[in-house]
Amino acid sequence: MSSEHPLDTAIIPHAWNALLEQTSDAVVLLDSGGVIVGASTLARLLLNRGAEVVGVPFHVFVECAREYPLADSYCLPEGRTVRVQRTHLSDPDRQLLGQLLLLTTSPPEPPPADDHFDAREQQLRDVTLTISSALDIDTILNRVVQLSIELLGADAGALSLYDAEHDCVWTGHAIGISGLTSSGPLLRGTGAVWELLDSGKPLLINDYMSYPRAIPLLVEQKVHAVVAVPIATPHKILGVLGIYYLQPGRQFSGHDRQLLETVARQTAVALENARLYQTALEETERRALLYRASLEFGQVLELDALCQAIHRAAARLMPCDTCVIGLFDAERQEVEYVYQVDAIGVWPSGRLPLERGLLGFIIRTGISLRITGCDPELEQWFGAEPFGEGEQPTGSLLAVPLNIGGQAIGALSIQAEASDAYTSTDLDALETLAATAAIAIQNARLFNQVQQLATIDALTGVANRRHFFDLARREVERAERYHHPLSLLMIDIDHFKQFNDTYGHVAGDQALRAIAAHLRDNLRENDIIGRFGGEEFLVLLPETGGKQAFRVAERLRAAIGVRPVTTDAGEVSLSVSIGVVSCRSAGQALSLEQLLKRADEALYLAKRQGRNQIQVASLYV
Repeated sequence: MSSEHPLDTAIIPHAWNALLEQTSDAVVLLDSGGVIVGASTLARLLLNRGAEVVGVPFHVFVECAREYPLADSYCLPEGRTVRVQRTHLSDPDRQLLGQLLLLTTSPPEPPPADDHFDAREQQLRDVTLTISSALDIDTILNRVVQLSIELLGADAGALSLYDAEHDCVWTGHAIGISGLTSSGPLLRGTGAVWELLDSGKPLLINDYMSYPRAIPLLVEQKVHAVVAVPIATPHKILGVLGIYYLQPGRQFSGHDRQLLETVARQTAVALENARLYQTALEETERRALLYRASLEFGQVLELDALCQAIHRAAARLMPCDTCVIGLFDAERQEVEYVYQVDAIGVWPSGRLPLERGLLGFIIRTGISLRITGCDPELEQWFGAEPFGEGEQPTGSLLAVPLNIGGQAIGALSIQAEASDAYTSTDLDALETLAATAAIAIQNARLFNQVQQLATIDALTGVANRRHFFDLARREVERAERYHHPLSLLMIDIDHFKQFNDTYGHVAGDQALRAIAAHLRDNLRENDIIGRFGGEEFLVLLPETGGKQAFRVAERLRAAIGVRPVTTDAGEVSLSVSIGVVSCRSAGQALSLEQLLKRADEALYLAKRQGRNQIQVASLYV
């Protein structure tokens, strides 16, 4: 046939190929010269029992002259009658391009032996229809084994899948043979299956009991004959389909092997379709999860809550027994481990130099890691260090950088106790998640910086006046609601104007920072410290009565008085005056303004009576 024909075998449209591969009917595609350019599985079997038919003139099979016009029916050499339903294929100018033939057969008038072949033909049609109608891989494989056993009239069968990554064979679908699915993978060199996998050619062994490479488990179960064929696409082998006779004396024929090859070809197509379908579903689900994660990240501006959201999103995507997030401190060249959680619980945060630790390696190199079999020696090579005693063991891990504009701001690692828990697709998904998480973390950092600028006094690092009032009002409301004690200290640095005039404003700023540090060092975490203005500080003491508040004030006054302040002008001693007010609400309205007024009065009294002392005012409302 001339290569200019649109139906040349080299350029058959994909639609025709798909039709001929998937149809359960006997369909033949002819070019304008009557040569076969395509045929369905059943048509190949019908014309020449599975032999190659493409490129052969159709008249060869029906034994008529080339010039003889196509008739409505023919008698094939085996004695069967084949009926032909023709569809002409033309181009837009009505030029004949070829013909599509639908072949149907009727059983031959004797010999009756052909009834067996016709029954097998029908069984083969049932097998191909059943295989092609499923999209679930387990369903396909179980059906293939069962129907292949019935098709060949055999006793047992098994379908094994080839794991190219680990170069082993897994038998997960066996009928009539016990123990195959629980015996673990077949490693290279074990059994005749490797001969088939390496050659890509089917095996037919009718004396399996004496076969040198027989699998002991099959010998124990009295397998006498085996026919096995590869399940393969043009580019890779997917697995092996094996059918067995357990009865002595029964043997498989070449025709049985050809039938099984036909089933295997259909199985390979169905497997690839099912895998593509499942991959599409998984990818759709992954994208939906990643999209939902990005929405969730965008709504969280607090770092701890954001880390928890990242952990949840990763766990929805893949196994995640442990999640670790580290952020890069460029100024100190350290990794701050801000989130470390496993099945035991939350591990405390910590810091490591950039040169140490797994996440430090990720941040330094920018490399994403997928480790499917972790061991202490491998982890040590990457610098992995334990959180602490009792940490969950790691079988496999993924670790990816958190990048912004090509620069690593941190790293994310998830881990599983099991080995081989992650695929390359999981690594791609975690990298995508990390890209979104990095932006969210950067936004949270910027938000916290803005919040700090808005709420923290830039010079002393304690709450500014506005933020202190906001926090204090909440505590006053709580004390009023639950009738709990509350105390307020108003602190003033003695003779601070004279200090500034003597030593300068730089030293004055250093003194203010030192006083703030003394306050932080000598107070509880839940006590609220604020800069009231100039040289005055406020301290709110929740759950603190008058006597206890006085002791706190005295401790602060003494600590400041005995520790000189280091300034550029040298070490200088300072003292403070403190006004204290304490209250216990008796059910009446209590306000922060009342506390401030009475504390200011007490402070004024302390300064008037000589400074470097404490005066207390009680407030009962």
